[in-house]
Amino acid sequence: MARPDAGGLRQPIAPAIYGKEPKSAIATASTRRIERILNEELVAGLMSSFGMKFLGLRHGTGIPTFVAGRVTSCGQEEGRRDRIVKLDDPNLISKFNSDWHEMATEFGLFSVDRRFLVSLSPAIDPVFDQAREETDDWEAPSWWESVWGLVELLNDWDLAGAGAASRVLGAGYGHPSFAMSAMDGSVFVVGTVWQDSIGTAALPTPYCSPTLRDSARKSLGSRTAAENEDLKAWLARGKECAQ
Repeated sequence: MARPDAGGLRQPIAPAIYGKEPKSAIATASTRRIERILNEELVAGLMSSFGMKFLGLRHGTGIPTFVAGRVTSCGQEEGRRDRIVKLDDPNLISKFNSDWHEMATEFGLFSVDRRFLVSLSPAIDPVFDQAREETDDWEAPSWWESVWGLVELLNDWDLAGAGAASRVLGAGYGHPSFAMSAMDGSVFVVGTVWQDSIGTAALPTPYCSPTLRDSARKSLGSRTAAENEDLKAWLARGKECAQ
């Protein structure tokens, strides 16, 4: 099996510290993993650069982060809605940002105080990323587990520009790539890059999507213990869906 490529997430714009061990831990990563606790100070600093206030990590939400990232595999018949902007559009950044905000508002991503969840990849930390590259068990699910961060949208924000450039919300300026969820999991909103465009996709009541539910069921047992618990809770919400 070929080693997965973390792509543009390998070069964050600010130094990162992951866990409590020094960088020397990398030298022995093949036999002893560094402690993987995402540095909240690092995340807060990065997010402040593109207009989000970081309020902390959220575990045990019952909302699988990796399932949220699969919205673009769903069809329109499942409720998915899209907006796209051509890459050669001179107003690429502003149009994407506007589309995202309109869709997020329309489909209920924001709480009353404009809070929501953002999926955070450990690959934003170069120390962790190098340790993963050098370890013998890099295929283990725990090396690839993302976590939700609770954020509040500030008045001056920029997702497709500064957000994507920070490597938290994308692979570089103008190349957004992210997964977001309402705090109650009632809608997923993602940003992605297509062949000749970038776009936003929203999926209301994602736990009712046959595509995502099938993907979640197939993933049970192959993820980390925490992810498996979120999967079970999320799948149980199927009873809320109209038959």
